[in-house]
Amino acid sequence: MSTRSKLLLNVLRAWDQSVEGALYLDWLVESDSALDGGLVLREAVLEWNETEEPASEPVEKALAEFCARLSPGTASAVREKTEEMVAARSQIAQAIRESVRALRKLRLELGCGRLEALNQLAAELQRGAIDESQTSWKRIAAVQELSAKTAALRRTTAAPVDMEAEWHRVSPDAPPPGPAPANQDTTEELDRYYSYQLITRLEQIAERASALDPIQLKVASDPVKDLFQAAHEVYLYGFDVACIALCRSLIDHALKDRLAVPPNERPALRSLIDRARRAKLLDEPERHSAEEVEEAGNKAMHNLSNLRRTAGEVLACTRRVLNKLYAG
Repeated sequence: MSTRSKLLLNVLRAWDQSVEGALYLDWLVESDSALDGGLVLREAVLEWNETEEPASEPVEKALAEFCARLSPGTASAVREKTEEMVAARSQIAQAIRESVRALRKLRLELGCGRLEALNQLAAELQRGAIDESQTSWKRIAAVQELSAKTAALRRTTAAPVDMEAEWHRVSPDAPPPGPAPANQDTTEELDRYYSYQLITRLEQIAERASALDPIQLKVASDPVKDLFQAAHEVYLYGFDVACIALCRSLIDHALKDRLAVPPNERPALRSLIDRARRAKLLDEPERHSAEEVEEAGNKAMHNLSNLRRTAGEVLACTRRVLNKLYAG
């Protein structure tokens, strides 16, 4: 896995599976994009770990003015909930500060650096030294992961989603959670699931893209331009059946464009290939490549074995044909 893939994956894990990580990263989400991200994270850490200041007078004054416009009962409820929120935030900050102090003590006792101390702590946790709150948080994270996955699968798979089986893949040692509320907004769940899907594909995208040579074409036809880009995009993302089908369509549109076939004509692709050869638009190697694309497109829905190699070969043949037809 590439360094960038590891970074993005770990950022997502910190956001989704760690209260403290989410608190720090929330600053990056809310900050101005022009700010230095490293400075923003540093200030987030300091904000949560330094001694918390009491509520400022402007905040207290604003709250008092707001409550003054409410009925006595509502104002009392607002103040009560506000105090609960402040107390909860203080408890979170205090827990983080205690964790920082414990890690500092561990680091001093071991005489090691910060990262090594974290690795030592991780080793202890893996040996079972984990408290109830951490167990609870891991279960919450597992429930959220399951919710995200099932929200996506229910929209994209033809097979029924076995919730119990999916849960045991995520958390084999815990009982499955109850059913999700009906009519729940699944936007966040889908965002979570597909973010991870994109991250896990990033290495493949870079690997496949780096294997493609630069190509310069002089194409005036918008459909040919669009199909050329679409065929490459689905190939990079690993949608190999779609890549093969788009390559076949791309060859068809490109030959019609270069042969100036009238829109009302619907010649077969093999006929277009033969006409292009007779018109000397294609030499023998390119004719053979075009026929390979046609054959692969016809078989794509019937023979799904070794699709990755097939898609790569079909795209290479397609690029060879297009380079001949539209060489810059």
